[in-house]
Amino acid sequence: MSKYYISIDQGTTSSRAVLYDSSFSQITQEQQEFKQYYPAEGLVEHDSEEIWTSVFNTVNSLLSKNGINSSDVISIGITNQRETVMLWDKDGKVLNKAIVWQDRRTAEFCEKLKAKGIESEVTEKTGLLLDPYFSATKARWLLKEYKIDPNKYFFGTIDTFLVWKLTEGKSFKTDVTNASRTSLLNIDSVKWDTDLLDIFELDGLNLPEVTKNSADFGSTKLFGGEIKISGIAGDQQASLIGQGCFAKGQLKSTFGTGCFLMANTGKKRQNSSNKLLSTIAYQVDDLCYALEGSIFMAGANFQWLRDKMNFFEDVVESEELAKKADPNANVFIIPAFVGLGAPHWVPDARGAIFGLSRDSGREELSLATHEAVAFQTKEIISSLENDGFKIDSVRIDGGLTRNAFFNQILSSIIELEVLCSKTVESTALGAAYLAGIGAGEVSLQDVSKNWSPKEEYNPDSSYDLGRYDTWKEFLSKLIS
Repeated sequence: MSKYYISIDQGTTSSRAVLYDSSFSQITQEQQEFKQYYPAEGLVEHDSEEIWTSVFNTVNSLLSKNGINSSDVISIGITNQRETVMLWDKDGKVLNKAIVWQDRRTAEFCEKLKAKGIESEVTEKTGLLLDPYFSATKARWLLKEYKIDPNKYFFGTIDTFLVWKLTEGKSFKTDVTNASRTSLLNIDSVKWDTDLLDIFELDGLNLPEVTKNSADFGSTKLFGGEIKISGIAGDQQASLIGQGCFAKGQLKSTFGTGCFLMANTGKKRQNSSNKLLSTIAYQVDDLCYALEGSIFMAGANFQWLRDKMNFFEDVVESEELAKKADPNANVFIIPAFVGLGAPHWVPDARGAIFGLSRDSGREELSLATHEAVAFQTKEIISSLENDGFKIDSVRIDGGLTRNAFFNQILSSIIELEVLCSKTVESTALGAAYLAGIGAGEVSLQDVSKNWSPKEEYNPDSSYDLGRYDTWKEFLSKLIS
């Protein structure tokens, strides 16, 4: 009888359930989008019940449509949007809505902490900077805004919330990667840090147990029988695993809603002198660390062109538009719609377009959007190189990598070989790997042999790299 793995991939704009066979070949998937809430400029929220409903529905549909019983499933793996946080009571009732990783409402509080000279302590313990991006200040905002007793509430990122719901409140756990993005975990001791809880005024809040990525997270009985949950990782770490970046020095870049470039630094934590984040890569056996650069808008830029600018009905059309652009048109976009991440970390920056003329049209703005994502990636790669990394190639995945024009222009701009993954969604595959490892079916060594590129892209020498310098000048004007 065939056996399967299910990956729950809970993302920023949709939830997916992906079915893999016992050899980790993808069979099919179900996907459901959910509503984005923007109550004010810079604020982004999700409804926790809408997230849960989308997860339950996709898993249930995946099983029923494919005639699979719960007894046929070896294990479930979970991967999720990181940093997004919510608080709930003992009955599972969530306080207000989840505050999403893109949300900037706590920028002022972060600046106050910086003014007190606290950022260096936070960075030393967590590897992170003081920025609204991370979970702790969001949780503090919820506590203060609703004047609640922290002792009566449970703190969780999306993974913890899903485990709670799947196990009907029996399991309250998170994994090391999601915990490392909260600003509350000491990534050296791998424990919640009382000093950080004091800094962010979160004393008394109920925090989940922190475990390895492959572990017993409980089991669910919501789909007709008992199914183990054996693996969890935040989306970017799951992608690192799915891309097979298990050796020190290997790096991947995932181009989804945002872009996240992560480099494996091995068993020893490496700190950045160039405003990259030091974070936990994964813990299966030994603890491994990574350096990461975060770009908040990547694929989401093309959604903006579709939904707000009405340039096209399907984002795939952006590729053909960009190909038709005048390559000599000096139109540039800074996609700081929700601030700037690495290596600038300017939360109050906003987007801008430079160089418009009467000849500028959809084509030129489409090209400028492609270039902007690649330019920002080049900034992060330059930061890694300045931190001492020698980079020969970059492994890429994510929805935007379906766009061959983008993959080529990326290679030309970063001046490196770009290796496109066989699976666009390496995050789900990484979660499936962890489920298999946690269930004792395979080892890390087994899955490390699975990766090979679908396509390779090399720099095109005809691309004018001076465009990057011009873009940098406009960026400096915007944030200076």
